Amino acid sequence: MDNKPEVEQLKEQEDVKTALKQTAGTKEAAPKPVPEWKDKLWFVTYIVVMLGLGALHYLVGSSFFQIDAQSISLLRRLLIGAILLVLVGLLTKSVRVYLINQIGSKPARYNLTRVLHLLTFLIVVIIGLSVLSTTWYTALVSLGLLSLILGFALQTPITSLIGWVYLLIRQPYKVGDRIQIGEARGDVIDVSYLDTTLWEFGGPYLSTQHPSGRIIKFPNSLVLSETVYNYSWPLFPYVWNEIKFQVAYDSDLDFIT
Repeated sequence: MDNKPEVEQLKEQEDVKTALKQTAGTKEAAPKPVPEWKDKLWFVTYIVVMLGLGALHYLVGSSFFQIDAQSISLLRRLLIGAILLVLVGLLTKSVRVYLINQIGSKPARYNLTRVLHLLTFLIVVIIGLSVLSTTWYTALVSLGLLSLILGFALQTPITSLIGWVYLLIRQPYKVGDRIQIGEARGDVIDVSYLDTTLWEFGGPYLSTQHPSGRIIKFPNSLVLSETVYNYSWPLFPYVWNEIKFQVAYDSDLDFIT
């Protein structure tokens, strides 16, 4: 009996692919996707817009624009901010097309895209604050003080956000896995930026491994300090369990076995 077609079908599953990559000795190279023509068109558009804004910034203040000095300073700051925003858009598009889209796992691509959008939003906010400020130095100092204050006030959420990034990169568990971390045991039903949600199984009110009906939430920072037990490894989807029972010395062993 030839089981090769069945084995090949199993290798095509996303979970099995990820598990095989985590094991030693697996060196399968998958063909990487090629950027589409519309992506290249976006790159050209970004570059043309940046060149146009750069030319406009050069013309501002010359005899071509007859405006006062205060308006020139404000207009130049706005143009610099616009150029930086277009540059951020270009870099974001490049990272998504040439790095994230080259990853074979769809969940990993989705999660990394979320991280990229979050970082892009933070950079846009920084650029906006810098443009609104009169000087770059004042904006950077204000941003540094604000970051220091928020760092102390939001230490736990920031650590949980770092734990979420760790979950994306190392993938100790994902939605659908049955895990145990600390005293929490259950099936993962959601992984957000700050916490993970489990559907508890077992628990203090049950002697079996059935769902208890309770929901457990714990911060993602817990994965950085606690051992994670995952019961859902795709290459071996079984968990050995030992059942003990007593047998008398004079029992019929053939009947028992």
